[in-house]
Amino acid sequence: MKKSNSEVKETLSSVDRVLMILDYLSTKRSGASLSELSKELNIPKTTAFRILETLTQRDYIEFENATEKYSIGLTAITMSMNALSNMNIVEVTIPYLKELASKTEETTFLGVYNEGQIIYLYKKEGTRSILMNSQLGSRRDVHSTGLGKAILSGFPQHQVTNILEEYGMRKMTENTITDPIDYISELDKVRINGYAMDNEEFEKGLGCYAAPIYNYEGKAVAAICVSGPIERIIQNKEVLVTELKEAVDQISRRMGFVPSMLVQ
Repeated sequence: MKKSNSEVKETLSSVDRVLMILDYLSTKRSGASLSELSKELNIPKTTAFRILETLTQRDYIEFENATEKYSIGLTAITMSMNALSNMNIVEVTIPYLKELASKTEETTFLGVYNEGQIIYLYKKEGTRSILMNSQLGSRRDVHSTGLGKAILSGFPQHQVTNILEEYGMRKMTENTITDPIDYISELDKVRINGYAMDNEEFEKGLGCYAAPIYNYEGKAVAAICVSGPIERIIQNKEVLVTELKEAVDQISRRMGFVPSMLVQ
């Protein structure tokens, strides 16, 4: 039997409330009570309770008797993990790199870390782009790039120290940081500022601003950057960094990252 318009609207309303509850609980690490959910989501207590009971029975949420709070359950977590594990970092990032290149008119890159080097996985040229040596698949020493700084800023210090000791710190230009202590100090600034800068450290005359991409485990798995002539990127720093941060925040969220995962 075909449902009436009122029945369809009621069904959609119920589904919407279920999603609202799941969305809300996903942001509450310590859970939320029935009263809190009802108040914050503007759902009648009796309605909220019925939904919570069904979700609890299906393991989408859990109820802690001691605190009388609800939290995200195993089924919801498993579904999220399955979806996230199927995500391809390049596919997720491409639209944002294209938009970033369009907004800034500069060239944007995506890179990942591998055995002491940065591998360039994607490149989008802006309308003001100039010829650069960095091509898809090319590799650069991790310590001499903005992408490298961005990614390593998300690594534990002991791991960074081991990487620098194992692979060395070749001097590419007069600005390349070749002292491990100075480099680790530079990474501290990256963590505070939320972005890294390549100040002609790999190639004379060129520079970039880069920021790390975090995944659902809170790990720095890649980085993106906006690159150009050093004078131009310094002159346009505020706009470039703002657009870069916005893009990387969106990408990280798509990868399942929640800012509270990071412990400074």
